[in-house]
Amino acid sequence: MSLLVATIMSVYRNDNPKYLDDAIRSMLSQSITTDIYIYVDGEICDELDNILRKFESLGCIWITWSSINRGLAYALNELIDIVINSDKKYEYIARMDSDDISRPDRLKKQVSFFQDHNNVDVLGGFCHEFGSSFALDIKKLPQNHSELKKFSVARCPFIHPTVMFRTRVFSSGIRYPINTSSTEDMALWFILLERGFIFANISDVVLDYRLEEATLTRRIGMQKAKSEFFLRNEYFWKLGGFSPLTLLAVYARFAFHLLPESVMKFVYGRLR
Repeated sequence: MSLLVATIMSVYRNDNPKYLDDAIRSMLSQSITTDIYIYVDGEICDELDNILRKFESLGCIWITWSSINRGLAYALNELIDIVINSDKKYEYIARMDSDDISRPDRLKKQVSFFQDHNNVDVLGGFCHEFGSSFALDIKKLPQNHSELKKFSVARCPFIHPTVMFRTRVFSSGIRYPINTSSTEDMALWFILLERGFIFANISDVVLDYRLEEATLTRRIGMQKAKSEFFLRNEYFWKLGGFSPLTLLAVYARFAFHLLPESVMKFVYGRLR
């Protein structure tokens, strides 16, 4: 199978060097070849710097260094611009985070699915969560587009670091919205749904998703709750998904972000 895939990843000062090393190695160990594009979003420690420069010397990893932290959406958009303007003409762009581990056949399975389903534009997969008391052995999501469209009104249709895009999605001019608060991926999914792009998830575990005890702390609070609520409420009407049950689900999601951490952990492992 020829070189088809570019992988994009952002790195931050608080990233764990060991986790970053594992994440990059998991992409280098894929059963099909991928080039890796990394955006360093702000100042980082010497240990992270050393790891990145070690990998940069391999010739299949390109790093963009920024001394200013501009946020995830900006970082991903910069990498997307680099990839789509590359002379290599990649067919697919895969997402990856700096603390997760992709399974060896992840990219091969996703590319094969794309090749068998030419109408699908954005493809995710299942994951195995690890590292916390509330992690799920297998996190599953709906698989076909119609189910994902309905699901997205109240829940995220993808596990973000499992996602692969056809490059044509971004060649159309679409980018991650930069005017949201910690909801850049959800905002992108809604834009893509509104414009008619087709979603799918494969029923394979393609990634080991690191979920530490402190992960939910970042999802608690009024700012996160309000940002996600207004975003969902806007597209609730645009996507024609109105029903009493989906309206209730939107409000329930708002309430979820305001729960005490101990309660949120209980709910997280049982009601997803």
